Amino acid sequence: MDMRRWFHSFSLFGLAVFVLWTGRIDIYAKQEETFDEQEAELKPMFPDNFRDVLFIGDSRTVGLLECGQLGEADVFAKSGMTVFKLWDSELYFGGDKKTLRQALTENQYQVIHLMLGVNELGYPTERIVEKYRETVKEVQSMQRQAKIVLGANLHVTLEKSENSDIFNNRQINELNGKIEQIGQDLDCCYIDVNEEFDDAQGNLLKTYSADGLHMLGEYYGDWARWLQERDSVSTPDIEVFE
Repeated sequence: MDMRRWFHSFSLFGLAVFVLWTGRIDIYAKQEETFDEQEAELKPMFPDNFRDVLFIGDSRTVGLLECGQLGEADVFAKSGMTVFKLWDSELYFGGDKKTLRQALTENQYQVIHLMLGVNELGYPTERIVEKYRETVKEVQSMQRQAKIVLGANLHVTLEKSENSDIFNNRQINELNGKIEQIGQDLDCCYIDVNEEFDDAQGNLLKTYSADGLHMLGEYYGDWARWLQERDSVSTPDIEVFE
């Protein structure tokens, strides 16, 4: 074998080894990435005892505060709250009356849970969604290290849904879908507690509610436990609770 033929054969052998080796590296890298993703999926969405968590909402969130055992969480909520009233409202917060802007300025949270929308039903959907999106962006700008969790609005019972042109599950589902899309657009988490309390047809089970709209107090504890059992996937630009 002359030198040129030998050199050519050696080069082909080296190329084959290089391709096999780099292929193995790529496989290992993908396996490591998969393992990292699996590990991230196991991270709890909320810290233990809701430490460093802020809940923002309406009467359902008030129910969670009063009956759901939210531990160390802060709560900015009142009956009738809407995204249109949120920034102008003053509520007792830490012993003093404060606006949401003051609460977000004076505290740093790991997680902020936002659940609004039912009291807004009756307004044009586009207007609700626009204001909701603006609200999420504003909260994000003030709490850049916090994970924002958007909660789906609770369904109403079948009887309530069939007898109301406004507070019905068709409208609630439409709005929840828009909120879920906002979550995807703005890198927020979206969770839907209706899976816990719905009947097979997607209505709030009547055994959970006296008025068809609000939960009975005894079931808010189940809701709080459901929240503590949620997992989330970490993202590069958000500090996720360890």
